Amino acid sequence: MEKSTEPNESKQEEGINEASEISTSQEEQSKTTEPKTVPEDKTTQTKINFDSLELEAYTDVLKKMIHASDWTKKGKEIQEVISQFDSRFGEIFHEKRKEFIAIEGNDLDFEFSPHYKKEFSQLVREYKANKSAHYKSQEKSQKENLKKRLEIIEEIKALIGISENNSNNYKKFRALQESWHQTGQVPRAESNNVWETYKHHVERFYDFLHLDRALREKDFKHNYEEKLKLIERAESLVAHQDVVVAIRELNVLHRKWKTDLGPVAREHREELWSRFQDATAKIHERKNEYNKNIDAILLENLEKKKAILTQIEELYTDHPSNHNAWQNSLKQVHALKEEFHNIGRIPRAQNKAIWNDFRMVLKNFNYKKNEFYKVQKQEEKVHIAEKKALITEVKSILESSDWRSYTDRMKAIQVAWKKTGRISRKLSNQLWEEFKTATDLYFARLKNKEEAYSEQDQAILKAKRAYFEDLKTQEAPTEAEALFTYIETAFENWTAMGAPSDSVKNSMQREYTEFLKGLWNKTKLKGEEKTAAQFKTDLLLLKDNEEGLNKEHIQLKKKIDESKTELIQLENNLAFFSTTSSESPMMQEVNAKIKKINDQIEHWETKVKQIKTLGRELRKSLETDSEEDVDEVGGAD
Repeated sequence: MEKSTEPNESKQEEGINEASEISTSQEEQSKTTEPKTVPEDKTTQTKINFDSLELEAYTDVLKKMIHASDWTKKGKEIQEVISQFDSRFGEIFHEKRKEFIAIEGNDLDFEFSPHYKKEFSQLVREYKANKSAHYKSQEKSQKENLKKRLEIIEEIKALIGISENNSNNYKKFRALQESWHQTGQVPRAESNNVWETYKHHVERFYDFLHLDRALREKDFKHNYEEKLKLIERAESLVAHQDVVVAIRELNVLHRKWKTDLGPVAREHREELWSRFQDATAKIHERKNEYNKNIDAILLENLEKKKAILTQIEELYTDHPSNHNAWQNSLKQVHALKEEFHNIGRIPRAQNKAIWNDFRMVLKNFNYKKNEFYKVQKQEEKVHIAEKKALITEVKSILESSDWRSYTDRMKAIQVAWKKTGRISRKLSNQLWEEFKTATDLYFARLKNKEEAYSEQDQAILKAKRAYFEDLKTQEAPTEAEALFTYIETAFENWTAMGAPSDSVKNSMQREYTEFLKGLWNKTKLKGEEKTAAQFKTDLLLLKDNEEGLNKEHIQLKKKIDESKTELIQLENNLAFFSTTSSESPMMQEVNAKIKKINDQIEHWETKVKQIKTLGRELRKSLETDSEEDVDEVGGAD
């Protein structure tokens, strides 16, 4: 929550009279008066509710005031505390005296001096002593400052008429000017005279000093530009919303004009001073008008502040229902807060109440806003979890071996994504990119687009395709043993190129195996021998794949079991035939079928034996590799 700060009422009040004595005469025209400034009283006034303040507490209040670092600026407040105490204590004193006389008949022995009265009186004496010492010190300091300024004037006078080394004289003159500005206040009675004397000799110095024209014009130009800036700022203050602020800043501008800047070319002096004083006069007119209508203005400002509070209340009581609406309300509240702070003073009696109301409506607004975003944050966590779950599911589908069967589910996931709720824009974009990349990859694979695969998979497929095309052009052996060695080498080369991911549809694998099996057709092998050789070729692809061998073994065992079941059924059926019917066609057909099944079973069992042999060789090879790895680790130690 943005922290609000209470406007300092005293800063709004000060300045009504602080510059009332600023001279509106023509400085350059009359050449007799210094532009006056009224010292700024930047003391923070302490607002005290005397009606609710216990008399015993006045001592602590006064003690804090007279011991404060800026106690010299709290004169009116301190005097008000003393006056209020004396008035209230006087009433109590007279009541006590009446009660004493009523009992004793006279006041000869009457005495009423409680401890808080004694402490308060001691503090008053301390304050008066410090005040007296302060003014004596201030008076002494002012007299010393007057002496310093008169010495500076004499040193400037001594520079006038010296023609040698103009540049050095000018540097001395600027140093004297700097000393003048750094010298503090002088007695009020001497202030104007010493200023006029100083100004007179400064102008004489510029008139009689034989400076380089370029140096003099440069100084005049600088002063002209700076004074022009002060004038333009003063003219802008005429329309300032808060006349108190305008008066305060005008006082600063006059101080800069007087102390920080030197003269300008003679032809510009009257023009600039006239513009500056015109703006000053207009601001003072506004101040006077403000003072005449102060009560009405204070009440009008109070109504303006109340209207702002109502506007802020409406912004959160309407319950914005979404993020954009709340952000719009937040911008409006910031603008209304600025407007509230810029409104001028209100009646003193209403100040605390309106400020408390202001803080309360801001607190309520921020509470409603925070409650909304708290709920939004909780909902967002759910939405984020939903989106991440969908992304995880898509990725798991991509990694699945049967990913092609999930087409309908992928479409459903895309619909589900659109229904997930709103989350922050940055995270939403990040998750969307991740989701879109995964789904695009799935549908690209579905269209069998090789570019949808990873770079590694693409490289493997490209290498295998090139090797396969080259193998087709080679002349293979036709002798059985040489051909098997040839095929075995081809499979080793093929396997060495690596295997693409399980999710990659690799139709080239089956085509490659069929091509190598077809090479047995060019040999002299026939029938069962050729079939066995071709099966052995199939197994070459699986010889380093234990999972593939197990899968093939299971399939063969299933076929054998199914065939044996069928064989038992057929043999049972033979029992229904008589011994004399052995020559019947039906019985001959059953016997032929039994023989065929037995041959198939024998053929499949041969394949199972081959698979088992390959499995044992594979396990032995893996164990050997493992032992070698252990030996390598031991050797490293």
